[in-house]
Amino acid sequence: MKKLSLSLLAVLFAVLFAAVPVRAQDEVTFAMLPQMSNVELAKCWKPLLAQLEKETGIKFKQVFANNFDEHVAMCKDGRIEVAYSNPFTFVQMIDPSVNKSLVHKAVGVADAKEGALFYGEFIVHADNADIRKFSDIKGKTGMVVGFDSAGGYIFQQGYALDNGFSLKTDCKITEAPGNKQEKVVNAVYFREVDFGCVRDGMVKKMKDKIDTTKIKVIASTPKYPGWAVSISSKVDKATAEKIAKAFAAIPADVMKAAALPGGVTGFKPASNSDFDSIKTLSKKLGE
Repeated sequence: MKKLSLSLLAVLFAVLFAAVPVRAQDEVTFAMLPQMSNVELAKCWKPLLAQLEKETGIKFKQVFANNFDEHVAMCKDGRIEVAYSNPFTFVQMIDPSVNKSLVHKAVGVADAKEGALFYGEFIVHADNADIRKFSDIKGKTGMVVGFDSAGGYIFQQGYALDNGFSLKTDCKITEAPGNKQEKVVNAVYFREVDFGCVRDGMVKKMKDKIDTTKIKVIASTPKYPGWAVSISSKVDKATAEKIAKAFAAIPADVMKAAALPGGVTGFKPASNSDFDSIKTLSKKLGE
């Protein structure tokens, strides 16, 4: 009889709690893939997060991963609930073979004047007499943002393979400390390496720090889907929908104040399937 009573009590509690509506979250964690220093990340997102908070009534707590791998790990375990990630990293985050618990779903993609696409660049010092055309980088020393960086390695490696050689095996490349794009530009500027791989718009982003006329783009890769705005399944549906709607409605003047790399002018609605071309490129490279 006692066991029966306990069973009935358990059922009653289950019914009662199921009937209680889930309260919308009043705070979420947010992080951009750490391709820049924390100072730059905070500076870029300050006006954007303020606008999102104003629009949704939800507090956005910006958190910072130390590198790309940590960013992916934090998204997978729910420590990052709203993320802004390069498309290759996003594809890693939604890989079902490594992400079995919490799933990030794309709700937006970065849009720019040229469309919701971005690409990688090969840069050299303008005075480098040994590299005048793309094929000249073969056998030279270079720096990439990171081997998981879409616009700072993946796109460039695909481009190199299409042109008959591999950055990994035919060049002497290193990863930028902390996977920071600025480190690559600086390494080229101060002649620490012969060439660098960065995303479009990054050199322009550093115009107040170095003489960017000393940096030359010798090749650009094809364009791919832009950066993804994604939300963890940990976030309740009503909150996620509110956040997605707010991202799509960020005013142009706020986007301009943020000055995100790549000249991002806003965010278009998106879903996971919009990044299928990145999956294809990843398989091609074996990354």
